[in-house]
Amino acid sequence: MHKTLCFFSFLLAGSLSAAAQAYLLPEFKVSVATVKRGGQPIQACFNYNCVTRSMEFKEGEEVLRLDPISHIDTLYLDCHKMIPYGVRFLDVVYASSRFSLLVDYKRIKINKGKKGGMGLTTQGTVENVDFSAYGGRHTEEWKKGNEVWQFRDENTYLYVVKSKMKKFHNEKSLVKLFPEKEDVIREYVKAHAVRFDQPQAVLELLQECLPPEN
Repeated sequence: MHKTLCFFSFLLAGSLSAAAQAYLLPEFKVSVATVKRGGQPIQACFNYNCVTRSMEFKEGEEVLRLDPISHIDTLYLDCHKMIPYGVRFLDVVYASSRFSLLVDYKRIKINKGKKGGMGLTTQGTVENVDFSAYGGRHTEEWKKGNEVWQFRDENTYLYVVKSKMKKFHNEKSLVKLFPEKEDVIREYVKAHAVRFDQPQAVLELLQECLPPEN
């Protein structure tokens, strides 16, 4: 591992106890990254953190951030083809001579409050509860990890055609790219219950906007 990744610097990103919902994959998977200028491919247990928008890898019981990423050409993360884009990675959902669709993953972590007495979730500070009434104690250990979090996807899609890149992230912004297809887009979204956190569904919607191939 160290010999393979020795020309990268490592930044501590957390531990394996980090919330799995922050990551693109449900678990870290052995993946291969090709390197520019004829360098040797890199193999490690990678996963993409959609909250910090950084590629991370597992080494023992630690999770480390891959940085810098300018040496990477393509990282094949399970079924995802990831390419560097500035300081983060894009997922190549589809690529052909006609057009390409890439997704810039972004996941927002929202604090929904704290888990109070009897498992109830409250906004703001948890009220003091006399746990002796329930046969227990309000200990420091109990206080740990009582924050309640929710994750929301806010992906941006990059539609590339004839070397020009256009971005959209929801139904409204897609309609702006294809105003003549507004009715088609709205009807398709409604009929197929399209969610913009599902890249494959977004790809199929985009294909409905394009003229048929010759």
